[in-house]
Amino acid sequence: MNILLVEDNDVDALILERTLKKQSPSARIVRACDGLEALEILTTERARDLPRPFFILLDINMPRMNGHEFLEELRAKEEISGNIVFMFTTSDNPKDIARAYHRNVSGYIVKPSSSAGTKKVLSALQDMWEICTPPQCATA
Repeated sequence: MNILLVEDNDVDALILERTLKKQSPSARIVRACDGLEALEILTTERARDLPRPFFILLDINMPRMNGHEFLEELRAKEEISGNIVFMFTTSDNPKDIARAYHRNVSGYIVKPSSSAGTKKVLSALQDMWEICTPPQCATA
């Protein structure tokens, strides 16, 4: 499982990375601290650093460019619009959820408050990733 993690919170990112590595030692995470950095990764030579295939775990509340703004830009750029995105955020606001699905996210996950919950979410994502065939067009 390969992930482009778009997350500004260092603690959340570290917990996610450690939990994932315990569950799946071969998993790779490339991290962007906000939407602007994620777009740069996807649209420049840095895209070569992304292990294929991958999906995006996207927080909403970030500086410079939030998750909704990132999704808008991502879906507007034909060469990267097909990337698979899961929202992974603390927001359980129905407006945020509706807005994310309007931009064709594959799922909306409210961040668990415990490490056991995070482990459960990552395990479910890994199971889904193993049984589903990702589109080949989802490469930058």
